[in-house]
Amino acid sequence: MKRMDRWMLAGAWTVMALVGTLCVWKTLQPRQTRTWALADELKFAQEQNHCTYGPTDPVPHWDGLAYFGAVAPARPVQNGAESLPRRIIDEPVRRKIRDYAILPLPVLGEAKADLDGARITWTLLEPQVGVTYWMNRIPAKPSGFLVDRQFEGGKVERIAKLGPEARSFNDLSAEPKRTYRYWVIETGDESDLSSYPPVLRPVTKTSLLPVEARTPSAVRVHLVGGDRSTAFLRVETYDRTQKKWIPKTVMAAPGKDVGSSGWTLKGLRFDNFTLVADVSDDAGVDRVLTTKD
Repeated sequence: MKRMDRWMLAGAWTVMALVGTLCVWKTLQPRQTRTWALADELKFAQEQNHCTYGPTDPVPHWDGLAYFGAVAPARPVQNGAESLPRRIIDEPVRRKIRDYAILPLPVLGEAKADLDGARITWTLLEPQVGVTYWMNRIPAKPSGFLVDRQFEGGKVERIAKLGPEARSFNDLSAEPKRTYRYWVIETGDESDLSSYPPVLRPVTKTSLLPVEARTPSAVRVHLVGGDRSTAFLRVETYDRTQKKWIPKTVMAAPGKDVGSSGWTLKGLRFDNFTLVADVSDDAGVDRVLTTKD
Protein backbone atom coordinates (compact mmCIF):
# COMPACT_ATOMS: atom_id res chain seq x y z
CA MET A 1 0.00 0.00 0.00
CA LYS A 2 2.75 2.43 0.79
CA ARG A 3 4.37 1.75 -2.53
CA MET A 4 1.05 2.42 -4.36
CA ASP A 5 0.60 5.69 -2.52
CA ARG A 6 4.03 6.78 -3.48
CA TRP A 7 3.28 6.08 -7.15
CA MET A 8 0.02 8.06 -7.05
CA LEU A 9 1.66 10.97 -5.30
CA ALA A 10 4.50 10.95 -7.82
CA GLY A 11 2.00 10.88 -10.73
CA ALA A 12 0.09 13.85 -9.31
CA TRP A 13 3.24 15.85 -8.93
CA THR A 14 4.19 14.98 -12.47
CA VAL A 15 0.82 16.20 -13.89
CA MET A 16 1.05 19.42 -11.89
CA ALA A 17 4.57 19.99 -13.20
CA LEU A 18 3.43 19.47 -16.79
CA VAL A 19 0.51 21.90 -16.40
CA GLY A 20 2.75 24.51 -14.86
CA THR A 21 5.32 24.04 -17.61
CA LEU A 22 2.56 24.47 -20.25
CA CYS A 23 1.34 27.71 -18.66
CA VAL A 24 4.83 29.14 -18.49
CA TRP A 25 5.41 28.11 -22.12
CA LYS A 26 2.23 29.86 -23.30
CA THR A 27 3.13 32.96 -21.34
CA LEU A 28 6.55 33.14 -22.88
CA GLN A 29 5.25 32.64 -26.46
CA PRO A 30 5.39 35.72 -28.78
CA ARG A 31 2.14 37.75 -28.95
CA GLN A 32 1.60 37.03 -32.64
CA THR A 33 1.97 33.27 -32.07
CA ARG A 34 -0.66 33.45 -29.33
CA THR A 35 -3.03 35.37 -31.57
CA TRP A 36 -2.70 32.77 -34.32
CA ALA A 37 -3.28 30.01 -31.82
CA LEU A 38 -6.35 31.70 -30.47
CA ALA A 39 -7.67 32.21 -34.00
CA ASP A 40 -7.18 28.51 -34.76
CA GLU A 41 -8.92 27.52 -31.56
CA LEU A 42 -11.80 29.90 -32.33
CA LYS A 43 -12.22 28.46 -35.81
CA PHE A 44 -12.21 24.95 -34.42
CA ALA A 45 -14.81 25.84 -31.80
CA GLN A 46 -17.13 27.41 -34.40
CA GLU A 47 -16.84 24.34 -36.65
CA GLN A 48 -17.72 22.08 -33.73
CA ASN A 49 -20.70 24.34 -32.73
CA HIS A 50 -19.24 24.81 -29.30
CA CYS A 51 -19.63 28.59 -29.46
CA THR A 52 -22.47 31.06 -29.98
CA TYR A 53 -20.13 33.74 -31.14
CA GLY A 54 -21.66 36.12 -33.67
CA PRO A 55 -20.07 38.71 -35.97
CA THR A 56 -21.67 41.58 -34.08
CA ASP A 57 -20.93 40.34 -30.52
CA PRO A 58 -18.19 42.34 -28.77
CA VAL A 59 -17.03 39.29 -26.72
CA PRO A 60 -17.41 35.59 -27.68
CA HIS A 61 -19.86 33.64 -25.58
CA TRP A 62 -17.75 30.52 -25.45
CA ASP A 63 -16.29 30.25 -21.95
CA GLY A 64 -13.15 28.50 -23.06
CA LEU A 65 -12.13 31.30 -25.42
CA ALA A 66 -13.14 34.04 -23.00
CA TYR A 67 -10.37 32.78 -20.81
CA PHE A 68 -7.84 33.76 -23.45
CA GLY A 69 -9.44 37.20 -24.03
CA ALA A 70 -10.59 36.61 -27.62
CA VAL A 71 -12.29 39.59 -29.23
CA ALA A 72 -14.69 39.94 -32.15
CA PRO A 73 -13.51 41.18 -35.55
CA ALA A 74 -13.51 44.95 -35.80
CA ARG A 75 -16.63 46.52 -37.25
CA PRO A 76 -16.62 49.65 -39.45
CA VAL A 77 -17.37 52.83 -37.55
CA GLN A 78 -20.75 54.31 -38.48
CA ASN A 79 -21.57 57.98 -38.41
CA GLY A 80 -24.21 58.63 -35.75
CA ALA A 81 -26.22 60.82 -38.15
CA GLU A 82 -26.72 57.88 -40.50
CA SER A 83 -28.73 56.03 -37.87
CA LEU A 84 -31.15 58.91 -37.30
CA PRO A 85 -34.57 58.86 -39.06
CA ARG A 86 -34.66 60.94 -42.18
CA ARG A 87 -37.50 63.39 -43.03
CA ILE A 88 -37.92 65.69 -46.01
CA ILE A 89 -38.68 69.26 -44.92
CA ASP A 90 -40.06 71.67 -47.52
CA GLU A 91 -38.67 75.14 -47.19
CA PRO A 92 -41.52 77.63 -47.88
CA VAL A 93 -40.77 79.94 -50.78
CA ARG A 94 -41.69 83.50 -49.90
CA ARG A 95 -43.75 85.00 -52.71
CA LYS A 96 -43.08 88.36 -54.24
CA ILE A 97 -45.57 91.11 -53.44
CA ARG A 98 -48.02 91.71 -56.29
CA ASP A 99 -50.72 94.31 -56.94
CA TYR A 100 -54.28 93.01 -56.55
CA ALA A 101 -57.02 95.31 -57.91
CA ILE A 102 -60.26 95.27 -55.91
CA LEU A 103 -63.46 96.79 -57.31
CA PRO A 104 -65.33 99.11 -54.88
CA LEU A 105 -68.93 98.53 -53.83
CA PRO A 106 -71.77 100.95 -54.83
CA VAL A 107 -73.72 102.34 -51.88
CA LEU A 108 -76.98 104.18 -52.64
CA GLY A 109 -77.89 107.45 -50.96
CA GLU A 110 -81.35 108.88 -50.35
CA ALA A 111 -83.63 108.98 -53.40
CA LYS A 112 -85.63 112.10 -54.24
CA ALA A 113 -88.66 112.54 -56.45
CA ASP A 114 -90.37 115.60 -57.91
CA LEU A 115 -92.55 116.54 -60.86
CA ASP A 116 -89.66 115.89 -63.24
CA GLY A 117 -89.10 112.31 -62.06
CA ALA A 118 -86.90 110.54 -59.52
CA ARG A 119 -83.22 111.07 -58.78
CA ILE A 120 -80.85 108.59 -57.16
CA THR A 121 -77.22 109.03 -56.11
CA TRP A 122 -74.51 106.64 -54.92
CA THR A 123 -70.97 106.51 -53.60
CA LEU A 124 -68.23 103.88 -53.82
CA LEU A 125 -67.12 102.00 -50.72
CA GLU A 126 -63.98 99.90 -50.36
CA PRO A 127 -65.17 96.37 -49.51
CA GLN A 128 -63.66 94.20 -46.78
CA VAL A 129 -61.75 91.26 -48.29
CA GLY A 130 -59.10 88.94 -46.88
CA VAL A 131 -55.61 89.54 -48.27
CA THR A 132 -52.24 87.92 -47.50
CA TYR A 133 -48.72 89.37 -47.24
CA TRP A 134 -48.02 89.08 -50.98
CA MET A 135 -51.17 91.05 -51.95
CA ASN A 136 -50.75 94.78 -52.34
CA ARG A 137 -54.33 96.01 -52.53
CA ILE A 138 -55.09 98.72 -55.09
CA PRO A 139 -58.49 100.12 -56.16
CA ALA A 140 -59.90 98.91 -59.47
CA LYS A 141 -61.71 101.35 -61.74
CA PRO A 142 -65.33 100.59 -62.70
CA SER A 143 -66.10 100.11 -66.36
CA GLY A 144 -69.71 101.28 -65.97
CA PHE A 145 -72.95 101.23 -63.98
CA LEU A 146 -76.38 99.72 -64.57
CA VAL A 147 -79.65 100.92 -63.02
CA ASP A 148 -82.54 98.55 -62.28
CA ARG A 149 -86.04 99.68 -61.29
CA GLN A 150 -89.12 98.02 -59.87
CA PHE A 151 -92.61 99.53 -59.67
CA GLU A 152 -94.15 98.47 -56.39
CA GLY A 153 -94.29 94.62 -56.52
CA GLY A 154 -93.83 94.35 -60.29
CA LYS A 155 -91.02 93.00 -62.42
CA VAL A 156 -87.49 94.38 -62.08
CA GLU A 157 -86.42 96.11 -65.29
CA ARG A 158 -83.15 97.61 -66.46
CA ILE A 159 -83.62 101.26 -67.35
CA ALA A 160 -80.13 102.71 -67.78
CA LYS A 161 -76.53 101.93 -68.66
CA LEU A 162 -74.06 104.59 -67.50
CA GLY A 163 -70.36 105.34 -67.80
CA PRO A 164 -67.65 104.76 -65.15
CA GLU A 165 -67.76 108.34 -63.86
CA ALA A 166 -71.51 108.40 -63.14
CA ARG A 167 -72.58 108.86 -59.53
CA SER A 168 -76.25 109.81 -60.04
CA PHE A 169 -79.20 109.12 -62.31
CA ASN A 170 -82.40 111.03 -63.11
CA ASP A 171 -85.33 108.78 -63.93
CA LEU A 172 -87.44 111.00 -66.22
CA SER A 173 -89.64 108.07 -67.22
CA ALA A 174 -91.05 107.71 -63.71
CA GLU A 175 -94.77 108.38 -63.79
CA PRO A 176 -96.55 110.55 -61.20
CA LYS A 177 -98.05 109.09 -58.04
CA ARG A 178 -95.97 105.93 -58.14
CA THR A 179 -93.50 104.31 -55.77
CA TYR A 180 -90.33 102.97 -57.35
CA ARG A 181 -87.47 100.87 -56.01
CA TYR A 182 -83.95 101.27 -57.46
CA TRP A 183 -80.70 99.27 -57.53
CA VAL A 184 -77.27 100.17 -58.93
CA ILE A 185 -75.01 97.48 -60.42
CA GLU A 186 -71.32 98.18 -60.92
CA THR A 187 -69.32 96.41 -63.63
CA GLY A 188 -65.56 96.08 -64.02
CA ASP A 189 -62.49 93.85 -63.72
CA GLU A 190 -60.78 92.90 -60.48
CA SER A 191 -58.02 90.48 -59.47
CA ASP A 192 -58.85 86.90 -58.61
CA LEU A 193 -57.64 86.48 -55.01
CA SER A 194 -57.19 82.73 -55.50
CA SER A 195 -54.58 83.15 -58.24
CA TYR A 196 -50.85 83.92 -58.10
CA PRO A 197 -49.70 85.92 -59.91
CA PRO A 198 -52.97 87.91 -60.01
CA VAL A 199 -55.34 87.44 -62.94
CA LEU A 200 -58.09 89.93 -63.78
CA ARG A 201 -61.65 88.69 -64.16
CA PRO A 202 -64.93 90.50 -65.00
CA VAL A 203 -67.25 90.98 -62.03
CA THR A 204 -70.47 92.79 -61.14
CA LYS A 205 -71.31 94.25 -57.74
CA THR A 206 -74.85 95.26 -56.76
CA SER A 207 -75.82 97.76 -54.09
CA LEU A 208 -76.78 95.80 -51.00
CA LEU A 209 -79.99 97.71 -50.27
CA PRO A 210 -82.33 99.42 -52.77
CA VAL A 211 -83.80 102.88 -52.31
CA GLU A 212 -87.42 103.94 -52.77
CA ALA A 213 -88.89 107.08 -54.22
CA ARG A 214 -92.51 108.17 -54.70
CA THR A 215 -93.28 110.67 -57.39
CA PRO A 216 -95.82 113.43 -56.67
CA SER A 217 -99.01 114.08 -58.60
CA ALA A 218 -98.73 116.10 -61.81
CA VAL A 219 -102.24 117.53 -61.44
CA ARG A 220 -103.51 120.28 -59.19
CA VAL A 221 -107.01 121.85 -58.95
CA HIS A 222 -108.23 125.30 -57.85
CA LEU A 223 -111.84 126.44 -57.17
CA VAL A 224 -112.65 129.46 -59.31
CA GLY A 225 -116.40 130.03 -58.63
CA GLY A 226 -119.93 128.65 -58.86
CA ASP A 227 -122.91 128.05 -56.61
CA ARG A 228 -124.40 125.21 -54.58
CA SER A 229 -125.13 123.13 -57.70
CA THR A 230 -122.21 123.84 -59.98
CA ALA A 231 -118.54 124.59 -59.52
CA PHE A 232 -116.02 126.07 -61.90
CA LEU A 233 -112.54 124.67 -61.33
CA ARG A 234 -109.14 125.31 -62.91
CA VAL A 235 -107.25 122.10 -63.55
CA GLU A 236 -103.47 122.44 -64.06
CA THR A 237 -101.37 119.66 -65.51
CA TYR A 238 -97.58 119.73 -65.34
CA ASP A 239 -95.76 119.37 -68.67
CA ARG A 240 -92.26 117.93 -68.19
CA THR A 241 -91.21 118.90 -71.67
CA GLN A 242 -92.00 122.57 -71.19
CA LYS A 243 -91.41 122.33 -67.43
CA LYS A 244 -94.52 124.34 -66.65
CA TRP A 245 -98.16 123.93 -65.63
CA ILE A 246 -100.80 123.89 -68.38
CA PRO A 247 -104.18 125.24 -67.05
CA LYS A 248 -107.69 124.29 -68.15
CA THR A 249 -111.09 125.36 -66.70
CA VAL A 250 -113.76 122.69 -66.21
CA MET A 251 -117.28 122.64 -64.75
CA ALA A 252 -118.41 119.93 -62.35
CA ALA A 253 -121.45 119.10 -60.21
CA PRO A 254 -121.35 117.56 -56.74
CA GLY A 255 -120.70 113.79 -56.89
CA LYS A 256 -119.05 114.04 -60.32
CA ASP A 257 -115.45 113.76 -61.57
CA VAL A 258 -113.54 116.94 -62.25
CA GLY A 259 -112.86 116.36 -65.94
CA SER A 260 -110.11 113.73 -66.48
CA SER A 261 -107.94 114.99 -63.64
CA GLY A 262 -108.69 112.08 -61.32
CA TRP A 263 -110.25 114.45 -58.79
CA THR A 264 -113.87 114.14 -57.59
CA LEU A 265 -116.22 116.95 -56.43
CA LYS A 266 -118.02 115.64 -53.36
CA GLY A 267 -120.06 118.72 -52.39
CA LEU A 268 -120.52 122.52 -52.47
CA ARG A 269 -121.41 124.89 -49.66
CA PHE A 270 -121.06 128.50 -48.50
CA ASP A 271 -119.14 129.65 -45.45
CA ASN A 272 -119.65 133.37 -44.67
CA PHE A 273 -120.48 134.07 -48.29
CA THR A 274 -117.40 132.11 -49.44
CA LEU A 275 -117.95 129.12 -51.73
CA VAL A 276 -116.39 125.94 -50.35
CA ALA A 277 -115.85 122.70 -52.34
CA ASP A 278 -115.24 119.35 -50.69
CA VAL A 279 -113.14 117.20 -53.04
CA SER A 280 -110.89 114.14 -53.12
CA ASP A 281 -107.66 114.32 -55.11
CA ASP A 282 -106.19 111.82 -57.57
CA ALA A 283 -104.59 109.93 -54.64
CA GLY A 284 -107.94 109.58 -52.84
CA VAL A 285 -107.06 112.12 -50.17
CA ASP A 286 -109.93 114.40 -49.01
CA ARG A 287 -109.31 118.12 -49.42
CA VAL A 288 -111.19 121.40 -48.98
CA LEU A 289 -111.02 124.11 -51.67
CA THR A 290 -112.27 127.68 -51.45
CA THR A 291 -112.37 130.59 -53.83
CA LYS A 292 -109.85 132.34 -51.59
CA ASP A 293 -107.12 129.74 -52.31
